[in-house]
Amino acid sequence: MPAVVLGTGRMAPGIATALAQAGSRVTVAGRSLDRAIQAAELAGEGVTARALEPGTFREARLVVETVTEDLEVKTQVYALIAPWLGRDTVLATNTSALSISALGRASPRPEAFAGLHFLYPADITAVVEIIAGEATADETVAALSDLAVAMGKAPIVARRDVPGFVWNRLQHALLREALWLVDKQVADIATVDAAVSDGLAPRWLAAGPFATADLGGMGTWSRVATEIFPHLASDPGLAAALDEHARSGTTFYQWGAGTQPDVADLRSRGIQMSREVTVERRRLTPAARHGGSPQTAAAGPGGDGRAPLARHAAALRSIADALDAQRLPEEIARTSGQLRLLAARYEDAAAPALPEEADR
Repeated sequence: MPAVVLGTGRMAPGIATALAQAGSRVTVAGRSLDRAIQAAELAGEGVTARALEPGTFREARLVVETVTEDLEVKTQVYALIAPWLGRDTVLATNTSALSISALGRASPRPEAFAGLHFLYPADITAVVEIIAGEATADETVAALSDLAVAMGKAPIVARRDVPGFVWNRLQHALLREALWLVDKQVADIATVDAAVSDGLAPRWLAAGPFATADLGGMGTWSRVATEIFPHLASDPGLAAALDEHARSGTTFYQWGAGTQPDVADLRSRGIQMSREVTVERRRLTPAARHGGSPQTAAAGPGGDGRAPLARHAAALRSIADALDAQRLPEEIARTSGQLRLLAARYEDAAAPALPEEADR
């Protein structure tokens, strides 16, 4: 699938790499051709660069916009490229916070517009968010979900366009509590970071918050939640601490020369090493109980909702077969085995329940 990454900033090279790994023919485009060339070179082999002009978008089936986080700037870009997009082109935005519905209203075809939020580094993180706007068609969500699987990522589908979507709501809820603990001198910065990195993170890697509650016993978790929930931080003024750092240019830690890149590299290696646990967790974890909440999967031709799961399994197995056929090094061959485990997870999954009409 020919794809264009529209933007040349920090996220662009990783997104281009992830799309190329899924088999797409990827072009990076931007107002500055020199910056587009630099981003394409960082993305690696098979990614090209072109200027922001009609011919760049002529064959594109997917355009991933990743320009600056500004609603007005993004809508101006959409107005510019609208005449250049084909009728079957999906336009996706990598925004992490802006309203997908508002952006969709400025796009040429709102039904073919959605959020496709990559996490940094985009080429190695194991998930990607797919956010439906008010007018996003089910087919658009399904196509982007299939693409996520082809990239070797789990699609996190946000069925409603709420501020922060899924990932950033969870991340910032924890950050707000962390700020409160430091502000009230309950613990220092290093202690809070250690509680998350050394305590919560390893547990959540194998079992997320809901699965952790199941493993710990619902009675215990209910009693603790009843005691703690009323006391959790809710003061919007806590954001002022971050604003103060941003305005003054200070950081929470006193980073030495070169240490920030080293920690960033360590984080990337940690993400890569976690892949094996992630795949095994998906294989072992049973289908969730949804308590009557609306489901994202639509029924296939047989009406049982398994069509998307079957597509994901087939996509994963095709990638694994390709890896084996190439007789690649041991590290990539191991990834092939992990993909097969994830394929089995999709094949064994129960058919999702369809939403009631009132929930649509």
